[in-house]
Amino acid sequence: MHNKKNDLFRRFEEMPSRLYIFFGTLLMALFTALCVYTEVSVTLLGFSFILLYAVSCTLVFLFSRRRRLLFRSENAAEEAQSEGVIAAFRDSLTLPYAVITEGGRIVAVNAAMREAFPLRDTFYQLPIAELCSLPIDGILRDASYRLQREEQSEGDTDTVHRTPVITAIGDRSYTVDCYPVHSRGQLFYMLVFHDVTEHQALIRLHEATTPVVAYIVLDNLEQIAQYVKGSYRTEAVKVEGILKQFAKSLHGVIREYDRDKYLLLLTKEALSSCIKNKFEILDEIRDVRIGDDSIPLTVSIGIAATGDTLAEREHDALAALDTALQRGGDQVVLRNEQGVFYFGGRTKGQQKRTAGHARVVASKLCSMICAASNVVVMGHANPDFDCIGACVGIATLAHYVGVPVRIVTNRHHESFKSCTAQLCESEDYRNVFVDGVQALSECSFSTLVIIVDANNFAILEAPEIAKKSFKTVVIDHHIKKEDFEVEPEIVYIDPSASSASEMVSEMLEQTLPAGVLRKEEANVLLAGIMLDTKNFTRNVGTRTFSAALHLRSAGASTEVCRTFFEEAFDDYRAEAIFGARVEMYRDRIAITTSEGTDSPHDRVAAAKAADKLLTVRQVNAAFALVRVGENIHISARSDGTVNVQLILEKIGGGGHFDMAGAALADRSVEEAKRLLCEAIDEYFEPNKRKSAEA
Repeated sequence: MHNKKNDLFRRFEEMPSRLYIFFGTLLMALFTALCVYTEVSVTLLGFSFILLYAVSCTLVFLFSRRRRLLFRSENAAEEAQSEGVIAAFRDSLTLPYAVITEGGRIVAVNAAMREAFPLRDTFYQLPIAELCSLPIDGILRDASYRLQREEQSEGDTDTVHRTPVITAIGDRSYTVDCYPVHSRGQLFYMLVFHDVTEHQALIRLHEATTPVVAYIVLDNLEQIAQYVKGSYRTEAVKVEGILKQFAKSLHGVIREYDRDKYLLLLTKEALSSCIKNKFEILDEIRDVRIGDDSIPLTVSIGIAATGDTLAEREHDALAALDTALQRGGDQVVLRNEQGVFYFGGRTKGQQKRTAGHARVVASKLCSMICAASNVVVMGHANPDFDCIGACVGIATLAHYVGVPVRIVTNRHHESFKSCTAQLCESEDYRNVFVDGVQALSECSFSTLVIIVDANNFAILEAPEIAKKSFKTVVIDHHIKKEDFEVEPEIVYIDPSASSASEMVSEMLEQTLPAGVLRKEEANVLLAGIMLDTKNFTRNVGTRTFSAALHLRSAGASTEVCRTFFEEAFDDYRAEAIFGARVEMYRDRIAITTSEGTDSPHDRVAAAKAADKLLTVRQVNAAFALVRVGENIHISARSDGTVNVQLILEKIGGGGHFDMAGAALADRSVEEAKRLLCEAIDEYFEPNKRKSAEA
């Protein structure tokens, strides 16, 4: 309305000049006609023309001046009234708002805004950023985009969605909406503040009281009790008391749903306190000892704070518990919205497998092999004796049930050549070893893919085969770090086993009749066990010797296996470089580095160097760093008192309690060494890092 009146006033202002021209033209035409058609003198006509023009102009001027003054007085009164109404509305509006320029400076506020900032005398030209923490550039950019959308949609603002921004003003919380405003040819922005303090408090209360599901299981209590004289139930009852007191301190509910297995319900707020103290309950339970050897009791805990329902959290908690057990126990696996987190894992896991368990897995695996059209067996890239031995063991099982089998591996790798030379001469294995391309071409819907000695599909010899498989089995002794995208048909992961060859050998013992396993196959399997146990000196259990005894009865020879480990002179020289660059860290950690020799066997040399450093007195853990291409490879070994897996997990690696590895990209050897030392410090002093973060 105001714009229409301005247009009318502008047209009225232009009217006198148009009247002057009109009357002047009319009189000129009359003067010309009188001069032509009458005999009146030109002087008299000219004088008359001038007089008439002056009179008409005077009348027009007086008339327009009166109308102009009247219109201006009415317009001024209306504008004053309008400004008064706007001022009254602005002061009476309970929502605080501020009008700012494109540069973020305040040009106007209302009374409610002044009350929100009572200490401010003036707000004019004050940057809005000094009042509240607002991402002003993003807000104005979003408002300008909405303005363009509104103009393109011809004022249809229903399709424009405004996302509020939350900011804190004193002890109150506000959401901020931004609206572009045009005034006198300039663009301003109106920021409207909505008090959502109580709403945010309700959200925080809801988040804090959201129920969380946890499963707790005592690790291998019965297996440990086999080596303990007398009853072990006293210690189990003591652990139960600790768990109940733990639940009481968290205001949670705990129930035993099976022998030595518990279900715990707690809130997210209570879970946050557990995360802050790094689940000290693990250390408290670990102080409970059994027998004369003072064997510590441990628990595995799976916790889930994900999902919209209790049923979903219960399912995720079971999966988290399964992961904790597969990682060796004595730890907490937490699933929340940010991902999967691990706590604990500072004791070496006891052997969990039994002959009955291996028999069940072997029976189910045989049924799946019989139902498949063909079998593809695959391990990790850069295969070692353990990987090759486990593959050969599965191929033996497939040959026994009469199903075609292919082993995907790198046939040019030195480890493969040294341990399969005699095996490849056999008719049954002449066409078994293939590359990934050939194996992929033979895969179909009914193909069974069996992964051994690895549970991370990214490091397999042919990852695309595993990703496209409809039926997959995983058999591994490495700690599981992440969930599978598609859950395999069988997941047989036991970090307490010395090697994948040991696990497969035990399955063959439960499945194959005597005389079926050839001595060439047994030699490769035994070589895999010897590699990962360092000739039966590390990570060895009773089941390890049992598997070796079965292989020995099938014709395996340690003398033949020893020839597989003979190394070339270049490998020996690469290993010698590490010996000259050893440093001691924290008095009991040995660290050695090498820039590498551009040999594909540098990683093997690093592993051997770490193994050799463990033979040095008072060395509890050893780390060997070597450059392999663009990456820095780290091999870690421990005597069982230091969990090198936890240390390398902090820099993206993983493995076992006493044997682990990592690869760092785009780093120098010195940078990788610095990151490793920081991870070691965090392992030995977790509370120091926690206090620094606080």
